[in-house]
This record gives sequence, structure tokens and C-alpha cells, in this order.
Amino acid sequence: MRVLARAVAILGISAASVLAPLGLPAAPALADSIRDDSWHLKALEIPEMHKITQGEGVVVAVIDTGVDAKHQDLRDNVLPGVDFYDDDAKGRVDRASHGTAMASLIAGHGHGPGNRDGVLGIAPKAKILPVTIKSERSSLIQPTAIAAGINWAVDHGADIINVSLSSSFNEELNRAVERAYQRNVIVVAGVGNRKDSIIASPASHRSAMAVNGTDRNGRISKEAALPAEQVDIAAPGEDIVHAVPGNRYHAGLGSSNSTALVSGALALVKAEYPDLNGYEMFQRLLETTRDEGEPGHDLHYGWGALDIRQALTGEPDGRGTRRTEAAPDDFRLEPWQADPREREDGILVFVWAVIIAVLLLIVGGTVGTVMLLRGRARQRQTEWAEDDPPEEMSAVPGSVASAAGGPATPTGSTGQPADRTDDAVWRRPPG
Repeated sequence: MRVLARAVAILGISAASVLAPLGLPAAPALADSIRDDSWHLKALEIPEMHKITQGEGVVVAVIDTGVDAKHQDLRDNVLPGVDFYDDDAKGRVDRASHGTAMASLIAGHGHGPGNRDGVLGIAPKAKILPVTIKSERSSLIQPTAIAAGINWAVDHGADIINVSLSSSFNEELNRAVERAYQRNVIVVAGVGNRKDSIIASPASHRSAMAVNGTDRNGRISKEAALPAEQVDIAAPGEDIVHAVPGNRYHAGLGSSNSTALVSGALALVKAEYPDLNGYEMFQRLLETTRDEGEPGHDLHYGWGALDIRQALTGEPDGRGTRRTEAAPDDFRLEPWQADPREREDGILVFVWAVIIAVLLLIVGGTVGTVMLLRGRARQRQTEWAEDDPPEEMSAVPGSVASAAGGPATPTGSTGQPADRTDDAVWRRPPG
């Protein structure tokens, strides 16, 4: 449900990018006040919606830092997944708290008598499939690691994939998002926060559902949002209480939270309407939003604010449509592409090789310069010792004359411009 053809300027096109969870510093929360402080549950009418469905039978993959499967609000809701850096962890160990937070907002079931304490997720009977792409030894994460995580999740039963992360543009990541969509698996991704200069990837891809954040009053957040024409939907993103490892809780803001809430909403829709394909999932959630901001699609709310009641009980109103396209070929990654550990090692080797090569060039250039100067000094001494004055030497402009008076060598450099072509986009229907 995209609008307008676009030419997006992508910054930081690189083989690796810093993993950037789309959240800002969180404050600790008291365990006995968690449910009362979870204002978004009332705003989204979650207790009433749970009378319709709680997400039974739906699997939501969380591409992140891992998930604490032992947390009291997630126990028995976390499936064995994958950790690309620890085969034994199965994604069930969180290295940076972020993955646990997102999982709890999606499928937390609370604890205590009647599960009235702790975090209640949007789809508490859905299952979390954790996919860990964060290593312990480095903060650098390749976009290809996210791509590998998405492909793994698609191949291991995910219905919805949550990516509350920011990454640089990457063709392999784009292919993974499109591959998921063609298999009726929706990738939900955060647009970014105010501090970000441009919409993150994979949210920038046409087949991902791009999410912005709102505040307690339903207005677009001043911090947990970023204006961009790729925005599809807005959901609560400020002061959101979530679980963190060790049976603890924090409250924070960021489009990470909004992304997780939309993933949970899609889990409810999937449970209520299990036969929907990818296009119909987009249509039902986006065409049942509350139209906020400017009429129609806008840069802040996209098609509107999340309305779970309408998504479960209403009908899409036809605000948007997507062009028909043929399904792409099956994207099969080579082994070296599918393992982020090998890609990370390769990048480190490449970086060190470049450093060593530069050092060798510097040392070689220094030695060569010293030898050249010494040779010229000896030549001048020889010429001065002769009776005849030295003959003048001329050099071709733009060339370097040899120390021994040999032929000049021309210098110069070449370059090659880059070119990029945008692919197809969502379009607004006539009228």
C-alpha cells in the first residue's frame, strides 16, 4: 500500500552496519505496576480483543539479540530458534535485552494469579521464534545477517517476522524481504527514530510493513518516528513497558516498540483469518487503520493509526491497492552467504588486509623516496665534479622524470560512476 514513485537516497551503502535497535534508553519499572503502566493495552482495546483471539497457532519470528526464554512472562512461549554465533543457544539467550523486550510486547502472557501481573503481549498465545544475529565479540552486524535471519525464519515456519532494527541498504536483504512476502510471510520493520537521518532498511523495502511511533495521545511521536513516504502504519511507541532478561522490566520509547505491537496485531489477524495471503494481510491491517494526520496516506502515519478492533471485525475499505506481479524465483543463498559468522570473519580479514596493504604502500613509498633522493644527490655530485656544466632535463607536463634521466612516465587516474534504478512501488488507486 505504497504511494508515489520514489527515488530514495540511501546512505551508508556498505558490507556491514552497526546494529541499531530502534529504541532509546529505558527506565526501570516496578514489577507490581507493570499492567497499570501499560497504557497501550487500553488504547488498543487489548482485553476486549482477546475475547476474539489471542493469536493461537501463529508463529512470530523475532530477528534480534536473542530472547530470554526463562523470563516469567515468556515461559513456554519461546520456541527453539537459531543463534548464528552459538549453536547451543537456539536463540533463547539474550545478549543485549532488546530481543526479550520485543518478544514480550508481541507474546508476553504475564504471570501470577490469573496472569494479571507482568507484561501482557498483543498476542499472548502466539509463539516466538527467536533468531539471534548479535555476536558477543562485535557490535558490527552485516545487513546480510538480517537477510540470513529472515530466510531462516521463512524456512522454519514463521508466519510473521519482526525486525525492530536499523540497517543499511543491501540487495541481499531486499531479496530476503521479497522472498518472505512471496511466501505470505510479512516482515514488519521499524522506520526509525528522529535521530536517524533516513528510513532504515528493511523498512524501506516495498514488501515490508514500515511502522512509525505515536505518543499517549495518539499523535505522531517527536522521538519515536521519522517522516518518510514509505511509512505504512503508526502504533504506540512512547513509555512502553516491556520485559528484559532476569524477570526484570523497563519502560522506554522508540519505533522498536511500535514495530512489535504491529507484529502482535498481525498475529491476531492471522489467527482470526488463517487463509489470508500476504497481500490480504497488508490490506486488512492497513485499510482498517484510523486515518490520522493528512487525509489519505501521509509521511507520518502512513495509511493511519493501528486499529485492532477494526482489523479483526471490520472490512478493508479499499484505500490502497498493489499492482499484480509474478512471483520471483526461489532465492537460494550459498553457504557463505547464509552464515553471518563466516561473513563477519571475512569482513575482518578484508579490513586487516586493507590496513596491511596501506602500511606496505606507505613503507614502500618512503623507502623509494629515500632511495630516489640519494640517487639524485649522487648524480649532482658527479655532475659538479665534471668540467662541463650539467645539461638541463625537461619533463613532459603531468609526468614524473626518472632519477637516471630516463623517459617520463605519465600519471593519471580513472573512475566509474554508479547507477541505481528503483524497483516498483505501491500505488494509490484512481480517485
